[in-house]
Formats: sequence, structure tokens, C-alpha cells
Amino acid sequence: MLDSTAITPLYVQLMDSIEEDIRSGRYHPGDRLMTENEMAETYDISINTVRRAIGELIDKGLVERKQGKGTFVTKPKFERNMRKLQSFTEMCQQMGVTAGGKMLENKIVTVDEKMARRLEIPAGSRVVFISRVRFADSEPVVIENNYFTMEYAFLLEANFDDNSLFDYIEKKTGKRVASSEKRIEICRATTREGELLNVKRGEHLLYVKSTAYDAAGQPMYAGRQLINAERFSLYVYESNI
Repeated sequence: MLDSTAITPLYVQLMDSIEEDIRSGRYHPGDRLMTENEMAETYDISINTVRRAIGELIDKGLVERKQGKGTFVTKPKFERNMRKLQSFTEMCQQMGVTAGGKMLENKIVTVDEKMARRLEIPAGSRVVFISRVRFADSEPVVIENNYFTMEYAFLLEANFDDNSLFDYIEKKTGKRVASSEKRIEICRATTREGELLNVKRGEHLLYVKSTAYDAAGQPMYAGRQLINAERFSLYVYESNI
């Protein structure tokens, strides 16, 4: 029960109690919480106190309201630290989930002027294009579309379903990504993208355009990532120091 004589506000006590139940496994992703009226009666508190606690939990991403159905525990989001250079496989290892992938395309294409500029090659050049869906614990979360200069033509000979493309590059060439630049936008899923990520057409996706460079400052690849915004968060740290 909640302690009305404690210094900690009642809404914080309720929020902490529900959060602990979620963290400990008493509530599982998809479970429905008690209604606001049931909580108010159970804990002998006002509806406004309940609503404030639930609002805080929604802001934390731990629960979500579904119109006409109630409040449900959400699946924990996968988080990518954007201040740290790491592959999708490394990110999954850090989070304790299993990385996977399904290769959609691995072929030679001709790039337009914008992509050529990112790769620092002439427009109309032929490049290696690799498209994959990436999985975290068997759940599709990212579509990767990457373009490599013909220096990396050896990638055409390999399959990158469940193995790391960048580990393979390092093994073949000794090169690793030393730096990268990214632009993050919001877009809506096409029918095909929705099918690949198990979301509805028109759902919001995170759209990340990136260019990666080797230690000599030469572009290794330029690409686009489409990320399920419901299942993924990007962490960015800023400082004036």
C-alpha cells in the first residue's frame, strides 16, 4: 500500500510500485494494468493521482494507453548509443540480445549524383549494393541499404544473413569504420517496408542516412537505415565542454 504520511508524493509511490512490478517480471509486455478507477479504489487515492503516475510511466516508455482498451505494459525498446561507433551486431551483444539478419539484395548498381557525392566517386559509377533486414531476438527492427565502392566487390561473393558484414570486411581488408556522420529524419513506412518490419503501412519510421569512413578518411560506405520507431530509440549526448 501507499504511505500518505511519507515525504514522497503519492503519485511517485504508485509509479515506483508499478515500475518495480514491471522490472521484476510481475507484469509482462502486453499485460493490461488495472483501470484508473480500480487503482484509485485499491490504493485509496484520487483519479488525478493515478493519472499523473500513469502519465509518468508513459513518458518513460514503460506503458501505453490504447483507446477503449486500457493501459498496457510495453515491450522494452532497443537503444542505440549514437555517440559511440558500433555495428548492429555489437549493439545487440551489449544489450544481451541475439543479432540476426536476412539479406534481400547483394548486387552491382549505378549510383546517382547524390550517392556518388557521398562516396566521393563520379556520378554514374558502379557500386556494390547490399540490402538486409536486421533482427534483434528474431524481431525485425531495421532495414539496411548500404552502397560500397567497387573496392569492396569481394562482398558480392558472400552471404550476410546472420553474420556481421563489417567483421567480414575487417577480416578481408584489415579496415574498420573509424568515423561516421549521420542525419536522422522521420518517414512513413511503405507497404513493402511495413511487411519487412511487421508494421502497418504509414507507420512512423526513423530514417537514418549515414556515411562511414576508414582511418584514412576515405568513405567505406554510404547508406540508409529504416528503423521501427516503436521498438527502437537513439541516444545522443551533447556537451559544450
